[in-house]
Amino acid sequence: MVFIMVGCGSSSDDTNKDTTAPTLISTTPATGANIAANGTISMVFSEAMGEVTVAGAAGTVALGADGKTAVWTPTGNIPVGTATLTINGKDKAGNALAAAALALTVKAADTTPPDIDAAASAPANGATGVDPATVTKIVIVFTETMSEAKLDAIDPKDAKVDSKFDGDKTLTLSFLGGYKLSNEMTITATVSGKDGAGNALKTTSYTFTTMKKEG
Repeated sequence: MVFIMVGCGSSSDDTNKDTTAPTLISTTPATGANIAANGTISMVFSEAMGEVTVAGAAGTVALGADGKTAVWTPTGNIPVGTATLTINGKDKAGNALAAAALALTVKAADTTPPDIDAAASAPANGATGVDPATVTKIVIVFTETMSEAKLDAIDPKDAKVDSKFDGDKTLTLSFLGGYKLSNEMTITATVSGKDGAGNALKTTSYTFTTMKKEG
């Protein structure tokens, strides 16, 4: 006699299925804040999203490469006054995001380009006589919140750095591989970026010079 047993348990696909709903971690600007009529909204989610929509004003959403970030750009200008935008979406498994309402005060369109805040940066932009032993990283600060900022090039070209944008006003460049600055060097970082209204960075060259050798 031959007995045939048929299993009816859950498959591994069912066991591993993602059933966790994504969450909206943050938005820039945050609810209750101001936004320029031509301003964008940056969003950060708890996991990679398959789709994100924003209702309440005409615009388009662009998902970041990792799916965990998204930027909403208005079509034309948002009417000045108050606006409530609703963020919806689904993760890649189809789990729905709990709708999030974003209440904003809409100001006149922003046409002023952002710039490097020379004094707030460390070392200061344009500084001379900098002690190279004190520089393990470069902190470039901008005059306003940026929707994006990145390092395009650095000189000396043999310097290897890791660049990190904090999503607000700061781009930090950290030297890698034990790279150390020496005396009588000029360091120049070429950067690019734009503010939340899409205005491109006004000054794209950050530089400082280290001190002369003693004797």
